[in-house]
Amino acid sequence: MFVAGGTGGHIYPSLSLITKMKDFNFLIFTDERGRGYYENYFIKTKLNYKIFCNKVTSPSNKKIINKIIALFQLFASLVKSLSILAVQKPDMAIGFGGYPTVAPMLAAKFFSIPSIIHEQNAIIGRGNKLLSKITNKLALSFVKTKKIENIKNIIFTGNPVRTEFEEIGNNYLYQQTSKKSFTILIYGGSLGASYFSKELTSVICSLPEEIKKSIKIIQQVRIEDLENVRNNYKTHKIDAEVSTFFQNIFKKFQLSHLIITRSGGSSVAEILASCRPAIFIPLPNSFENHQFENAKFFEINKCGWIFDQIKNSENDLHNLIKDIFKNQKKLISTSKKLRDLSNKLSNLRKGKTPSDTLSDLILEMTQDSNNEMRILC
Repeated sequence: MFVAGGTGGHIYPSLSLITKMKDFNFLIFTDERGRGYYENYFIKTKLNYKIFCNKVTSPSNKKIINKIIALFQLFASLVKSLSILAVQKPDMAIGFGGYPTVAPMLAAKFFSIPSIIHEQNAIIGRGNKLLSKITNKLALSFVKTKKIENIKNIIFTGNPVRTEFEEIGNNYLYQQTSKKSFTILIYGGSLGASYFSKELTSVICSLPEEIKKSIKIIQQVRIEDLENVRNNYKTHKIDAEVSTFFQNIFKKFQLSHLIITRSGGSSVAEILASCRPAIFIPLPNSFENHQFENAKFFEINKCGWIFDQIKNSENDLHNLIKDIFKNQKKLISTSKKLRDLSNKLSNLRKGKTPSDTLSDLILEMTQDSNNEMRILC
């Protein structure tokens, strides 16, 4: 049983783990946003699966009426989840965060189903913090995750990513390029980013002519920004590939020398796995500023750069990109430090990848549960 909120940051780790565990049948709980991700994935496989959607919104809304609606949705989701689990009887449950996770995981607890909750960020989310008190294990993506005091049964697993990102990191360290073939990949998470389409594109277009002639931009944008971004690059004679979505983003990672991205859990995990140097621009209104905390982990380890779109000026970003382009030894150094950091974290997992660590944990807990049932019976 896999449970996840409907954004890419929750969905992608679960899909990476499902890919690792292809011999199983899958029961999926998500919301309508997440349904599309899962259906697009499963339609290309021969796996057995069932998807159930719950409509749940955040109860933290300041308006009383919205709080009441959110609590009613949570109750309805719990009743629905209980009725489904009574029939489906999954052997194991793992949740990946987001409010749609809460009711199905509570239902799993009701039926004494062994469970794991996985946290992708450097600060634990509210839903996951609640569920960590009733699940068997809390799996962490960051060694020093904040706000997990008094939570027991913690294990560091890292954040699962597609094997293609791991292969990039295993087979490649940044090589200094000719300044006539410098590729920058820009993407703003699964939902895109207005700031990237407007302000960041403007910064790229303001770079000196010698740099604009030498760079290739690969950029993900929202559909409403697509034509404007393309026209801006065309006007400034910058070679650019602009799209609303890249089906195999790892192929763009392979081509890139510098990545500019948000710092959600999946994005930073992909950067770490692929050892690609990156400028992180944290989403300013992320819950408890967790994206900044995610990026800070890389800055502290000298594995990347943070640009604060609120505190820093566009001129600061202009100068940072220009400096990196002119001093590419910094990218070589950063790539090596990413590799070193990745190896240190791998050693904490006894050489296993995050997907391997989580899949082994699931199998172990399922086996323990089956043994207990045989003893009781």
